Parts: sequence; structure tokens; C-alpha cells
Amino acid sequence: MKRLKFFLSFILILAIFVSSLSLTAVSYETDVETSTADMLLVNLDTDTVVFSQKPDNIWYAGSLSELMTFLVAYESIEEPKKVTFKVEQSFLDGLPYKDGCLDKFVGQTLTATDLMAIMLLTSGSDAAYALASLASDGDIDAFVKSMNERAVLLGCDNTGYMSPGMHETSAQYTTCRDLHKLYMAVRKISLFSEIMKLDSYTPKGLDAKQYSVGIEVSILNPDSPYYFKYTNDAQFSYTEKTYANIAATTTYHGQTYFYAGLLGLNDSERNAYADAKKLTTWAYLNLSDRKLLDDNQKVSDVTVQSGWGEYKIELHPYNSAYRTLPKNFDDDKLTYDLDVPAAVKTPFVKGQALGRTKVLYDDEEIDDIALISDSDEGLDMLSDMGRFGSYVIKELMPFGREEEEDGQKASDLVKPADAENAAGRE
Repeated sequence: MKRLKFFLSFILILAIFVSSLSLTAVSYETDVETSTADMLLVNLDTDTVVFSQKPDNIWYAGSLSELMTFLVAYESIEEPKKVTFKVEQSFLDGLPYKDGCLDKFVGQTLTATDLMAIMLLTSGSDAAYALASLASDGDIDAFVKSMNERAVLLGCDNTGYMSPGMHETSAQYTTCRDLHKLYMAVRKISLFSEIMKLDSYTPKGLDAKQYSVGIEVSILNPDSPYYFKYTNDAQFSYTEKTYANIAATTTYHGQTYFYAGLLGLNDSERNAYADAKKLTTWAYLNLSDRKLLDDNQKVSDVTVQSGWGEYKIELHPYNSAYRTLPKNFDDDKLTYDLDVPAAVKTPFVKGQALGRTKVLYDDEEIDDIALISDSDEGLDMLSDMGRFGSYVIKELMPFGREEEEDGQKASDLVKPADAENAAGRE
């Protein structure tokens, strides 16, 4: 019985967890003028899409493919600081697309970590090809196959790769929404964040004056007019054919946002970097994180049908619900749409979803939260005896018992959590 109980708990809670991974999309009006065609802005603290414009439009991946190259190489190479690659001129001459990021290193032996740093800081395709070759024992086609397989696992349904780096004539493509999925996987790797914090990088043992590479993503470069000091990390791609494409995260006063922009312009007046900066700044100034529900808050109750009778239990949110909302948030516009069955049968386990509630703001859905039981029912003899005893007392000793009202309204059960600004919470 214990094994069965554990197995049921694991499967049911896993199902709730998977269902909670989907982002909530909220559309907010903004007067920010942008020129980038496809954009997505996500608050990472609350997993809320606060702005989207053609987020599923397919466009060239360009050198943003190097994000996947980094992910697959990192997962393939067991000790990136020890595995090495000697940069040969013959290797560089044979590349389908050459950008010169490894020219100064010809004849030098670099580690996989060196190649990762050079690739990420310079958007260097030469380093991407070298890294792919190192991770696949020279079979770059096999590495690219792994890139596409990893994209499928991430749920990047509109992404495809033909090479580990830039390849202007290839059919590499992606979307803003797929970039978000990929970027979130990459950001979990501490090495990525460590590299993105650097202004420059010199492979160990080499002269910094001759072998240093600097950050070439303008939004991260303090010397660039497009520098945005709140940016944590970013990747950029540009050619005349693919236009400007960017993916980045920023943090300001405890709030972190992901931004993706594809098919952006790259001239001085209408620039993809400027769009990223303007749109995220708008979010920081006009939106804040708000708590909608506490995980210990009663949202509803449900009738439980057991072998010996019926009783009621409380339902609570699967977790405390935060969403990013306008700073002029109006509590009166917050409503709940309960989806709870008339009754449920035993057995079920603690944490099992027995219903859901949609959270609406101004009649627009902003969240969909699982409602769970906080106890096992029908699986534990002692607790069932306790339930039975309470049931007997209630049915046979009705003195002082108030009549229960049928058909309770959602508004009688669900009370909005205090509207608090959680922007500064860690």
C-alpha cells in the first residue's frame, strides 16, 4: 500500500507540475514605439507574458543558434575545462561560414570552456563549429542532429538547425516563443551566467594583449550607445539578410524579464537593442508582481464520497499565485471562475488536483491554478476512522449544527489575497 500511495502521489503531483509550466499570457497596452517585427517579453518571476507581437512568427535563427550549440556541447562534454581543441588554419578554411573569431588563435590549443566563452562573447561562428567538432569527435552533422533533437525535447516546435553557428544560406529558423524555452534551459547552466558577466576573456596561459576577446553584444558593452546596465546576459545576430535578432534577460529592483526580438532593424534611429531597452523599461515602470492567492488559502470545498458516507474537505491552490499586473491594479476587477466537481470519490492523495480555478482580471484570464486536497483520503485506516467518527458525531448529534447552504457562490469562498507589491521580493 505504501508503494502504491507513493507512486500515485508522484504521478499526480508530477502532472500538476507539468501543467503549471505553461506561461500565462496577459496583453497590456503600451505606447512604446518599436520597429522590431516579432517580440516577446516575459516576467520570469511570475512566468507572465506581459507583451507579445507575433511571438510564433518563424524567422532566421542566425547566430542565435549558438545558444543551442552551447547547451548541447555543455551537456555532451563531461569536463569542458580539460577537453581541448587545436585551432588549425585548415579547419577554419573548410568552414561554410567564417567570421574570424578564431583567427588569432591559429596554432593554439583551446579548451571547450575557452571556445564557449569566445563563441558567446563574440557571437563567433568559427568557435561554434570548433565546439561542435570537439563535442562530436569531428562529426558536425551528428552534432546538428543532436541540436534538433534537443529542440524537440524543449518543446521548440518551430525551430530547426542546419549548423552550429551562422550560416546565411541555411534554413535555420526559430521563433520568439521557442527562444524563450531555449534561453531558460541555457540560463540554468552557471557557466553561461559566469561568461556573460565578463567584459573580456583570455584563455588561460595566453597573453591578454594578443589573445583577449571582448564582449561584442552592444547591450552588454558599457562603451556602446545601446548599453543597458540592467542586462544580465544577451545574444545577438545580424546580417543584411536576417536583420537584427536578440535574446536577453534584465533585472531591475528584483524583477527579471526575458526579451526576444526577431526581424529588427539595425540602423541608428530604429535599432533592435533600443527596442529591447525601451520595452523592458516600460515594464519596470508600469508593471509589478502581485500575489493573487496563498497556497494555504481556502478557495472552495468539495463533497467526498466514501464507502460509509459523504463529507466535505477544503481545496487550496497548488502554490501561491503571483502574476505581473499593472501598478494601477484594481482589486474589484479580479474575479475567479471555479471548476470544481459536485463530488469526488475516494481514494485520492494529498496534493492531487481535484479542481481548478481560472483567475480573471478585467474579464481576461491571467492564470489557471490547480486546486488540491491537503490530505490523503481513503488510503490511511487511522485517518479514515477519524473521518468516520466525525461523520457519526455530525449525523447523530446535530445539536447546535447550523444548516448548510447549498450552491455557494465562488465569491463566497474565494477571497483575493491582499494586493501587495512583491517587486522587491528575493
